Amino acid sequence: MDQLASAYLLRQYQDAGKGFDGIHQMLLPHLRENRHTEPRPADFRRLTSDIGLLGIADYFGPDRYSPNFVIDESVLLSYARLDNETVGAALVDAAHDSACQIIVSPLAYLWIASALRGTEGEQRAYRFRTLGGDVRELTIRQVEIMSRLDTGERADIVHTALLGLQYRCVIGTLNPGAYHRLGYLRTVNLSA
Repeated sequence: MDQLASAYLLRQYQDAGKGFDGIHQMLLPHLRENRHTEPRPADFRRLTSDIGLLGIADYFGPDRYSPNFVIDESVLLSYARLDNETVGAALVDAAHDSACQIIVSPLAYLWIASALRGTEGEQRAYRFRTLGGDVRELTIRQVEIMSRLDTGERADIVHTALLGLQYRCVIGTLNPGAYHRLGYLRTVNLSA
């Protein structure tokens, strides 16, 4: 992300709320620490166990984490609407981290599409890649896991949790309870 694009994005979020600078200073060290700290096995043990009970052992990669940052539909929607300066700060910080890639499920786009149709936010959501965002495809293996897990959660939330599990990384969300119910505890509440 070049300096001009970064400055423009920061200016948009500063215009969106008076509390941006204070939130930015308090929250970002916490976000960086979460992205760069190795996860504890308890952070994803239950979800791993549930998938293992399905007889699926080849989904998991090596036991190493990445400083990537998976975001869900709530964060993508907030980014598209520019309605939450905390989310803006988190994404700008992650985009400036050369070791970090911001990952989102394509199902998140489908979930928010009707709420953004015909607005400026629709274009902003689809230009998310200019911020360093990467939309990871839904694989056949993930569809199999999602269809066999009986979670009661929406498909986009389950896929987001699977992406977090795949990279052993932090999920940025405005609704951490959904991921905790699934058994994925490595989340950062961006609404706090």
